Amino acid sequence: MASIFLIALLAGIVTALVAGMISGIIIGKEALGLEMASGMGGLYGLLGGTTASLVGLLVLTAIQGV
Repeated sequence: MASIFLIALLAGIVTALVAGMISGIIIGKEALGLEMASGMGGLYGLLGGTTASLVGLLVLTAIQGV
């Protein structure tokens, strides 16, 4: 059970990081430059995505009752 939890958490973190970088590039490339926009998008994607993944997995674990 713990390995599935960790794999799901890792997948959520990686997905959030990549999605944040891509959205940062799409939104802020012209104003900030490619590297800065992807860096900021990755940072905020990582912060928000990690929190959302962790809370979501904890809620699902609590619902399941394990």
